[in-house]
Amino acid sequence: MGCTYTRAEGARMNKTVIALVAGVVLGVVGSWVISTASEGEATPAAEAAVSLPDLPEPYYKVLFENEAVRIVDHQLGTGETEPEHTHAPMVAYFVEGATVVITEANDSTWEATIPTGAFLGDSLYWWTHALENTGDTPLHSILVEFKGYPTEN
Repeated sequence: MGCTYTRAEGARMNKTVIALVAGVVLGVVGSWVISTASEGEATPAAEAAVSLPDLPEPYYKVLFENEAVRIVDHQLGTGETEPEHTHAPMVAYFVEGATVVITEANDSTWEATIPTGAFLGDSLYWWTHALENTGDTPLHSILVEFKGYPTEN
């Protein structure tokens, strides 16, 4: 006997799988951070010494931060626009993809369709941009920003 799913059940299953993958990614990153951090936990003085640029609220929520990384939950609803901001070198996992318009610091503008489940990284070195969600779905990503990199590349 085969299993059949309704569209709603399939969508719930896809979201569950995505949440599990995101949990594994965060678990691996968290384990790495804990194993490589000199003290294991950040102190306010240590965080101040390696602080990263502020990210615009309410779109970004810090989930975890220590001397090595800042892990951020990012959500941008349909039709919403974030002001210009800067990210440290980072990787991102897209829990839910969307179509966005990106305006970079040099005023170049381009559209991107980011698929659900995509990873982004390795070319985002102190990236300054604004972001507008022009798609039909909210954008949701988990960012891991790395501390200790010089602001000049």
